Amino acid sequence: MPFTRRTLLTGSGAAAMGLGAAACGSGAAMDPDDPLDLDVADEDLSGSISLLTPDFIGDDRAVLDQEVIAPFTERTGLSVAVDQVDWNKLNEKISTGIAGGIIADLIMTGVGWTQPFAEKGIFAEIPADFIESLGYDESVLAPARFEGKYYSLPQALDLRFLAYHPEMFEARGITEPPATMEELAAVAEELTGDGVVGFDYLSGSAGGSRQAFVFLLHAFGGTMFSEDGLTTTLHEEPGRLALQWMLDQMDAGSIDYDLQAPEGQPSPFQQKRAAMSLVATGNWPTWQQMTPELCEEGAAGVFLMPPGSGGDPVMFQGGTFLSVSSLSENKDAAGAFMKHMLDPEFLGIANAATGKVPPTPDVPENEEIQGSLLTRFALENLAYAGATEGGTAAYMQIRTNLDGIVEGCLTRRESVAQTLSDMKSLCDDAISRLR
Repeated sequence: MPFTRRTLLTGSGAAAMGLGAAACGSGAAMDPDDPLDLDVADEDLSGSISLLTPDFIGDDRAVLDQEVIAPFTERTGLSVAVDQVDWNKLNEKISTGIAGGIIADLIMTGVGWTQPFAEKGIFAEIPADFIESLGYDESVLAPARFEGKYYSLPQALDLRFLAYHPEMFEARGITEPPATMEELAAVAEELTGDGVVGFDYLSGSAGGSRQAFVFLLHAFGGTMFSEDGLTTTLHEEPGRLALQWMLDQMDAGSIDYDLQAPEGQPSPFQQKRAAMSLVATGNWPTWQQMTPELCEEGAAGVFLMPPGSGGDPVMFQGGTFLSVSSLSENKDAAGAFMKHMLDPEFLGIANAATGKVPPTPDVPENEEIQGSLLTRFALENLAYAGATEGGTAAYMQIRTNLDGIVEGCLTRRESVAQTLSDMKSLCDDAISRLR
C-alpha cells in the first residue's frame, strides 16, 4: 500500500506501521496538518533533538557543531545530535527511517523534495505568520509549499546563472551580455573559434543535463507541472524549444556536448576554453583555489539567463530546505532549533562555511559572503530565482529517470518529439500513482 498523507492520518498510517520518533521531550508526535507552535519559551523546552543533513561535510561540520549548535545548546540546554548523509543517499535514508520508525526531528532536503514528503505526511506544517515575518522573496518560498501550506523553509541556496570572460567579449566588439535567447545563441556562435567554445552549458560543472533542461524550460516560459502538481506540462511548447535550442547550439558548435574537465581540474570556463558558462554560486571556492586570478575585480562578468518568450530573465534555484518531522516527539524543541538556524546571524555563519547562499540578503556583514562575486550577484537577484525543479508530490519517482531521457535527446538517440513524449509518460505514470 502506498504511504500517503491519507494513510498517515488513519489507523493504517503511522500507528499501524509502527512509525516512531528519534528524540524525546516536550511536544508529542503531531498531525501533519496541525501547524508547529514556534512561540514556546526556552524554559519550557527539554530533552534532545536530532538533525539529518546532507550538508556540513568535512571541515564545515565543526562550524555547525561549534558556531551554530553550541549557542543553541547554551541558550536552551537542549542537545542536538547530527546525522550527516551524502546527498545521493538522502532519499534512501529518509525512506528507510520512515519504514523503520527512526526518523530525525529536523530534516534537510533539496528543492523539489518538499511536496513528496509533505504529501506523505512526514513534514509538519509551518505557520504562515512565521513565514510572513521572515520577509523572504516569493521565489525562494514557492518550493516550500504543498497544497497552499508551507512544510519547509530555505536554509541555504545553490543558485545558477551565466558567466563570461569580458576580454573575449571585448575582442569581438560585444559590449553587453545578451538579453534574449536569440542573442545568447548569436553571441555564443560569434565567440566560438580558435579553440574556444562559445558557451559551456553541459560540462556538468554547474549541474547535470536534467537541470540544464529545466533551466531553459523556465527561460522559455514553461513549467514542469501545473500549479496543483497533478498535470504534466514540461512536454509542452516551452519544453520543445528548450531541447531544440540546445541541439541547435550543438549543431552550430557553440555548445560542445563532449567538453569536460577531468576530475579535480579547473572547468573549461576556468581554463578559458569556454567564453561563457553556466555557473553555480558554489563554484566560487573552486575558482579561489584553482584559478584565483578569475576572482579578481573585473576578471569575470555574470548575467541572468535571458528570456526566450519575452518575459523576465531567470536564475536556477537549488539548495537545502529545512523541515520539522511531523513524527517528532519533541516538536517544540525541533521548531525552536529551526528558528535558530534561520536567524540571520546563523544563516550567515552556516552559508559562509558551506559556500552556499542565504535565502535573504539581510544577514550580518560577512567577508566570505560579500567577497564572492557569485554570491553577491545571486543575492541581488533573488526575485528572479524562479527556475526550480519539482512541483509535484510524485517528483522523487521522476527526477533521476528524467536525466536519462534528456541525455537520450542530447546524444541524438531519440528525437525531440519522442523525448517529450517519454517525459510526459514518465511524469503522468508517477502522478497517477498518487491518486
